[in-house]
Amino acid sequence: MQSRQPLSAVEKEHCRAHAASRQISAVQRKDCDALLSEAIRSLADELEAKVQVIATTHNVTHEKVKKLLGGHKYYRNPRSTQLANAIIHDKAHEVNEGRARGDKLSLQQIRDLAKNASVRATNSAAVRDVQSMLEHIFKILDRLALQTGLYVCLFATHGHVYDSSQPFWYGMDNVMDFWEDVMNVEPDELVRKLEQWACVQGKNIEEHNSVEGMQRLCAHILNSGLRVVAKKKIRINFINFEVAIKEKYGIDLLGWPEGVPFQSPHAITSAEHLRTLRDALKAGTCHWAYMSRQQRLEYQDRLKERRSAGEVVGNPRKKRSDVGRKRRRTGRGKGPKSIAFIDSSSEDSSSTCKEDDM
Repeated sequence: MQSRQPLSAVEKEHCRAHAASRQISAVQRKDCDALLSEAIRSLADELEAKVQVIATTHNVTHEKVKKLLGGHKYYRNPRSTQLANAIIHDKAHEVNEGRARGDKLSLQQIRDLAKNASVRATNSAAVRDVQSMLEHIFKILDRLALQTGLYVCLFATHGHVYDSSQPFWYGMDNVMDFWEDVMNVEPDELVRKLEQWACVQGKNIEEHNSVEGMQRLCAHILNSGLRVVAKKKIRINFINFEVAIKEKYGIDLLGWPEGVPFQSPHAITSAEHLRTLRDALKAGTCHWAYMSRQQRLEYQDRLKERRSAGEVVGNPRKKRSDVGRKRRRTGRGKGPKSIAFIDSSSEDSSSTCKEDDM
């Protein structure tokens, strides 16, 4: 390590000058701070005296004059009907109807449920919302396609005949050629049919929140999700779920809401249970998932132990009434496919050949 070189006379003089300059600046700042503090103290004393004079003159308290002097404004909430309160009031009637006194949801829970509620003033306002949101979605999809090469097509239409938003379609690159080349239908025709179907359905908010509507929606989400995961056209079997789904395919349903009976949505008649199940399915907290190899083996071992103990797992299929007896074959599908293969006389055969040649 190289030893430090001693400073020259010029460098020493330069350092002394810098130190003297810093000391002078510190003294000047200290004097300025003292003058500023004195000025503020003098102003505060004058202000206090004037506040006391104003309070005495107008016969008000000293604190009130200080509050008004500070520039704070105090607004009183109007007691008229407000949109936010109306939404919360309606949501409270919806979720607390039929509940016991101790089981009703709190105000904060109702506010959380009503957080996603939206109200539009006019149809034109709804159209502007649709255009603004979809333009944002299109930009996101375009950037995603540019980064990953993703193909996306989108069809949208209004859900009621009185809505003024127009149906449209959107596709990246040449993805819309798929509908014409493979499906033999033009995108314009497809979106028109979608518009007709949506307007005929005429589903409003009350119908979507009805027991029948939530039953259909939950059943659709469950069955479609199962088909996607299993990659087969199967339907959920709640009665024999342990055997027909979990043991056979190694697929489990995770995140089933607590307190909701594990049965077909069409068998659930409680609106609160259906609403809880629907929200869980839409949020993705309740979803299908493949079991790992270890989980599947452990589950099969548990089923074997239950069966060995004499327990009947699931609902066994009803046996046929004619088990053990021979059934007569109908012979359907075993007949000749064409008259040309039926054995006949030579005359019939020659005439048949002549007819075939003709």
